[in-house]
Amino acid sequence: MSSDIFSPKEKIISNIDRVLELFETGITSPVLVEIDPSNACNHGCYFCISSYIHLPESKHLETYDRSVMSKDVLMSLCKDIVKMNVRAVNWTGGGEPTVNSNLKYAIEYLGKHNVKMGMFTNGTLLDRFDLFETLVNNMSWVRFSIDAGNEKTYNTIRRPSKNQTWSKMINNLEKLISVNNKIDIGLGFVITPDTYTGIIDFANKFKDYNVKYCQYKPEIVNRERENGVQRKKEFWQKIEPLLKEAKNILGSKFQINDYKLEDLEVNTENYGRTYKKCLGSQISPAIGADGEVYVCTNHRGYKQYSYGNLNQNSFGTIWNNIQVKNNIMHKIDNVEKFKNCTQLCKPHESNKAIWNLYKEYNNSVDKEMFKNNLYKQKLNIDNGIIHKEFI
Repeated sequence: MSSDIFSPKEKIISNIDRVLELFETGITSPVLVEIDPSNACNHGCYFCISSYIHLPESKHLETYDRSVMSKDVLMSLCKDIVKMNVRAVNWTGGGEPTVNSNLKYAIEYLGKHNVKMGMFTNGTLLDRFDLFETLVNNMSWVRFSIDAGNEKTYNTIRRPSKNQTWSKMINNLEKLISVNNKIDIGLGFVITPDTYTGIIDFANKFKDYNVKYCQYKPEIVNRERENGVQRKKEFWQKIEPLLKEAKNILGSKFQINDYKLEDLEVNTENYGRTYKKCLGSQISPAIGADGEVYVCTNHRGYKQYSYGNLNQNSFGTIWNNIQVKNNIMHKIDNVEKFKNCTQLCKPHESNKAIWNLYKEYNNSVDKEMFKNNLYKQKLNIDNGIIHKEFI
């Protein structure tokens, strides 16, 4: 079930220049920046990884915040991204990115300056701000979060706002497909105890749609919900026959984050977290709709894991403050030792890959030879993966 799209280890090698600069200087421009244009969302999925930020049930939490990033902050951030030679941006959430009425201007600006972009969206608001042509003309990919194979299940588990239900999602998906001539459109399905019975329905529903892939990925339980305890391996073992059937239905469109499944099934104590430093976050930070520059997407909402706020300083100024960053990372790596981190977090696979390189680099007698070998690997890998900037 391997993938040429979701290949985090290979993508690290493909961006090895930034990784080596991090090793040598302690800082590098991000390869990828995850940006939340909005913390508000027009859906209410219980299993959302950012549920603790925007769901009504989370109002009692310190992290509850339904901010929408202002146009001034958003466009200033985009200018800094270009100046810093950031390679890619994920428009994500937080909440639903297309809630922000200014997103269209930001996408067009970054597209004009050749920054690669992708977006996670539920797709039900694309028509409100007429985003179809904007996406096709500027993005590398767009992934619709669907998590169901029929209208009844979708409208139940996703709790959409009125008129932003299954039928609107299908209409907008079909319109985007009809105007598309170059970007990759993907469909996402998060596997949870509430959704897994729809694995086959999802495959059958979308097998004939003109999309690049249908991706299944395991639910990652955040620490605010069910104490961050992941589903038992028996649950994932029960899922595997369904995934095999889905693969038979979807053929080449089938995609799965099988590396996460491996960690969930094989290593049920630390889920593969053998690294001692969170180095992956140092090339892929997250910026919240509240303006905070967070260590990663899984720490969004917690101000103690923010390097600074865009309402006070530019992204470049915040990112280049090595002392502040080192203090926060020392707390995560050496004091907390990841105890406040979500298991199988967004930088998890990058962390595993970079940690191994970090050890090899520091133990290398001939560092120039070590670097040259990595660049040779990069040449072999670059032609075999898709969207290499999206680590």
